[in-house]
Amino acid sequence: MQELHPGGAAASSAALAQTPPTQQLHLARRRFFDEGSDPGVLVPESIARSWRRCSTLPARSLPHPEPLPSEELFSRRDAQGRLRHHALPELEALAEALVPSRVIVLLADPQGMILDAAGSDAFMTKAQRVALMPGVDWSEGSRGTNAIGTALTDAAAVTVLGLQHYLEQNSALGCTATPLLAPNGHVMGVLDVSGDPRCIQAQTSSLVRMAGQMIEHRLALDTWPADTEILRFARDPALIGTHREALLWVRGGVVVGANRAALRVLGMRFEQLYERYVEDLFTTLPPGDSAASSLQLQPHLMQPGRLAVWQASWVRARRFGSQAGPAARVVQAEVTEAAPPRPASTPADDTVLIDDPLRQHQLQRALRVLDADIPVLISGESGVGKEVFARQLHRASGRCGGPFVAVNCAAVPESLIESELFGYEAGAFTGARRRGQAGLVREADGGVLFLDEIGDMPLLLQSRLLRVLQDREVRPLGGGQAQAVNFALVCATHRKLPELVAEGRFRADLYYRLQHFSVELPALREQPDRRERIDELLHVMLGRHGLRLSAQAREAMLGCTWPGNWRELVGVCRTLRALGDPGRCLDLADLPASVRDCLRRSRDAAAPGAAGNRTGTLPPTGANTDLRSLTEAAVQAALQACDGNISRAARMLGVHRSTLYRRAAPGRD
Repeated sequence: MQELHPGGAAASSAALAQTPPTQQLHLARRRFFDEGSDPGVLVPESIARSWRRCSTLPARSLPHPEPLPSEELFSRRDAQGRLRHHALPELEALAEALVPSRVIVLLADPQGMILDAAGSDAFMTKAQRVALMPGVDWSEGSRGTNAIGTALTDAAAVTVLGLQHYLEQNSALGCTATPLLAPNGHVMGVLDVSGDPRCIQAQTSSLVRMAGQMIEHRLALDTWPADTEILRFARDPALIGTHREALLWVRGGVVVGANRAALRVLGMRFEQLYERYVEDLFTTLPPGDSAASSLQLQPHLMQPGRLAVWQASWVRARRFGSQAGPAARVVQAEVTEAAPPRPASTPADDTVLIDDPLRQHQLQRALRVLDADIPVLISGESGVGKEVFARQLHRASGRCGGPFVAVNCAAVPESLIESELFGYEAGAFTGARRRGQAGLVREADGGVLFLDEIGDMPLLLQSRLLRVLQDREVRPLGGGQAQAVNFALVCATHRKLPELVAEGRFRADLYYRLQHFSVELPALREQPDRRERIDELLHVMLGRHGLRLSAQAREAMLGCTWPGNWRELVGVCRTLRALGDPGRCLDLADLPASVRDCLRRSRDAAAPGAAGNRTGTLPPTGANTDLRSLTEAAVQAALQACDGNISRAARMLGVHRSTLYRRAAPGRD
């Protein structure tokens, strides 16, 4: 046989095509296992990668593994009760459909442990001889390259035939498997079909993938969190509600989960999609009725000249007490030319991570008020997330199908704010548009008008706004017919409005119109669990992107008072992420000067003799101190600095929680 050298002239595709597949595999194994060279194109790249990962295992054979004892297997099955509940019906159905093929169908957990088997009794006996049975670990680390273990490792469907298995003792097997993925991209388990290699055909792999999609669909809809919404969409309305529909899980308008169909439609990987605003992916069109949501894919996600017809509906979050049905309007959009790719949206870390139980309780109460057509007033320091709260309120309200119009009263020049808000007729003033302008109040008709920093609104404009709220109509500058408007009002301010009223800088009648329901968002430094929540944000914004913080840098971030609240913290994290290389450990010197100064001030305040020592530093040693006293002092100081949180105090001291529990327990030695 002619020797094939990948990359050389003899490795031409013509010569390779003339070599029988079995000989190619023998040659690939000789090169990889005997000569230590790369098998090249003689095996699929997924198989070659797996061989390289398994190179520490003996290739010839491994001892026959013993299955788990019955009690341990039952325990593993119980731990995967939800997976088995949704997977076993498909397992049985797939086994029945493949009866003529004399194969078995297997379900494995996320660690590669086989939980259940069904199928051909004839092959079941043969499978048991190679330990292909419940209670046996078939991860790559235990059994080398195989469909179950490799599908788990790659998080992708794979077929392994005969000598493609790493272990020669498994060369009589053919298997095809698909991982079962959760909406967050994590592997929940593996569905596998194994048998004689000649019985694993292309249609077998297709059936396994289809069954896997059905299991994923049922699992995902059964386990989606109560604080999320689901966007369901498909080109054919008949696919809504089936395993072929595309699903996006959304929290606060930001994508936090997706199924395979959605990834395929959007042409993105989960890492690219996670934390992007839904508005970056779709254009929301005016709905045909209150139960429908019409969505058009953004042009850069579609192929030129391709007709995109999408049926979409929202499943409302459970906490708001309603669920939308699948009925929705069909939207058609034809893309005639390729649009340049839009830059990825800045991840909405502030939207996702500043939520907490108190905030969700406030949101639910504000939602009931807003849906009753009562204004909502949001107060709090700059950066606590007032606009984020308002947008969440809009998305959860009965006006979610209408526009959200945001106006920063402090940012628009006083000379222009009246025309911007209420609009003007043609020729109302020099420089006016020829056809006039409707104004932001009229643009908010049917939706929500958000007036940010309303405490900075000029007094004259306050009187006009009060008239609009009373009459529910707006008259543009320059005369013209008054136009009826119907909008919900949300206002926000960092000022103390009662003080402004007392000083004559805010109208009392407008204040009393707005203050029926107010929401006070606390500053970040005032939140009792702020260190845990900051630590969570650091993990999401930095840790998931391959960046690490040194102990000093992390303590500086956790201990900073963050006068700019969440906005400042998120901004610093984004800057660190932009400047840091994946895998790098960021040190104190990499942090902004404001964070380092905050750490220095904390250390100065914690110096011996300074009031309010809560940093957990050791007291100065003296003649009457010993190791026990120093230990006790360090434990108590750490517990005080962490507000009694033993887990955080243990991390600060670098000891296990159990050690701190013993030290902190009364009556300890």
